[in-house]
Amino acid sequence: MCLGPLGCLLGTCCGSAAASLCCSCCPSCKNSTSARIMYAVFLLIGTFAACIFLIPGLQDKLATIPALCEGSDAGINSALGAIGSEGLIDCSKVAGYGAVYRVCFAMTCFFFLFAVIMIYVRSSSDPRSTIQNGFWFFKFLILIGICVGAFFHPG
Repeated sequence: MCLGPLGCLLGTCCGSAAASLCCSCCPSCKNSTSARIMYAVFLLIGTFAACIFLIPGLQDKLATIPALCEGSDAGINSALGAIGSEGLIDCSKVAGYGAVYRVCFAMTCFFFLFAVIMIYVRSSSDPRSTIQNGFWFFKFLILIGICVGAFFHPG
């Protein structure tokens, strides 16, 4: 039984055993092969996010959301008469080339971290290979955490 691409993505979030479940329609797919596929999916998700940040007019659209962007006249705080009419974020950091650099920096840090962890791993019997081939939900959380942290960098 083949779960399809959506089932594969959802299944790999739970662990390495679930990653091999999505490849049951391809019996030659090993655990390390499904790990390579998932790393490629992570890279594609990051590239897709970077492309979204380059959409023309995204910064203007974000500025229309109440109380989101700093210096926005459409803020809900100013409508309610609150003390500050400042928004929550600087929308120039969330859209454009700066956002693309931050996402790519986060992906670089993520892949470099796992490359360092896997130094001198020679076979699948090494205990660190389970880190390489499993724990996808936690890896996704680490990637998101690094990405969010990159947006808080002042540069």
